[in-house]
Amino acid sequence: MFRMRSSRRGSFRGLMLLAICLFACHELFVVSTSPTAYVDAAGVDGGSLVADHGVKIACLVVVLSFFIISTEPQPASPPPAEAVLEKRADYNKVLIFSAYLAWLSGFVNAVCILQMGMTVAHHTGNASHTGRLWGIDAQRFAMSIVGFWVGAAVAGYHKCSGETLYCGRWSPALLSSGIAVAVAVILQHDGAGPLVSVPLFAFSQGLQNAVTRKHSAVPICTTHVTGYLTDFGSGIGAWARGMVDGSGPGLRRPMFFALSFFTFGLGGYAAKKSSDEYGVQAAYIPAALMMITALGLVPMSPPKEAKA
Repeated sequence: MFRMRSSRRGSFRGLMLLAICLFACHELFVVSTSPTAYVDAAGVDGGSLVADHGVKIACLVVVLSFFIISTEPQPASPPPAEAVLEKRADYNKVLIFSAYLAWLSGFVNAVCILQMGMTVAHHTGNASHTGRLWGIDAQRFAMSIVGFWVGAAVAGYHKCSGETLYCGRWSPALLSSGIAVAVAVILQHDGAGPLVSVPLFAFSQGLQNAVTRKHSAVPICTTHVTGYLTDFGSGIGAWARGMVDGSGPGLRRPMFFALSFFTFGLGGYAAKKSSDEYGVQAAYIPAALMMITALGLVPMSPPKEAKA
C-alpha cells in the first residue's frame, strides 16, 4: 500500500513538473510567435478547429504519452550476460533492429525537411540557427530543440528500458512516439503550422532516442548519426591498423554504425518518394510502423538468461 501511494505521489509530482514545462513552452510559443516563423501548412487555405487549438492538442499528446509510458512493465527486460556489443549472442538482432529504427527516424526527419524546412531528429544545426537568428526568427528552431528535450525527459523520468524494444516486447515509449508523429501530421495538414507540429515531431524523436540510448551494450542513437560517422571512421582506422600489426579489433562494431548510418539515409530516400505523392501525410507510414513495433508484433526473441 505504501509503495502504491509513493508511486502515485511520484507520478503526480512528475505530471506537475511536466505541466510546468509545457506551460513555459506555451508561453514561449505565444510570446515569440512571429509571421516569419511560419511555413504554409499543406493543403489548407483557412483555419480549422485543429489549427485553432493546435498547441493544446500537442500538449495533450505529451501528457497522454506521460501516462502511456508509465505502463511499461517493471522490472525491465534483463540484459544478456555479455555486455560488449560485438560479442553478444544477439548482435545480429540488435544490428538489424537498430538499423530499422534509424530508417524510421530518417523517414520522419526527411518529411519534416521536405515539407517544413526543419530537422527534428538531430539538433546541431538547430542550435546554430537558434544562435544566428536570435531575436529574428530563432523560435522555430528553439521549439524543435525543446520538443526533443521534453521527449527525452519523459523517457528518463519513467526509467524506460533500453532492452525492451530489442526483445519484441510491449514498448509504451515507442507507441507514444508513433502517436506523436501521427498527431503532428494531423496538426500540420490541418493548418496548425510548423511552430506547433515540429515540436511534436521532435518530441517523438526525443522519446525514441532516449530509450535506445539506454541499451546495455552501447548507447544506441537511432535519430541522428553524426557520431556514428565518427565511430565508423575510427573503427575502420583501428581495424586497418590491426591488419598491419595484427592486434586490431574486428569489423562488427564499425559495421553496426555503418548500417544505421546507411538506413537513416535510406529513410530520407523513402520520404522523398512518398512525400512527393502524399505530402506531410507520408509520415503516417513510420508512425504506423512505430506503433506496430511497439505492440510487440515484430517477431523478436527474448534475450538469453545469464548462466549461473
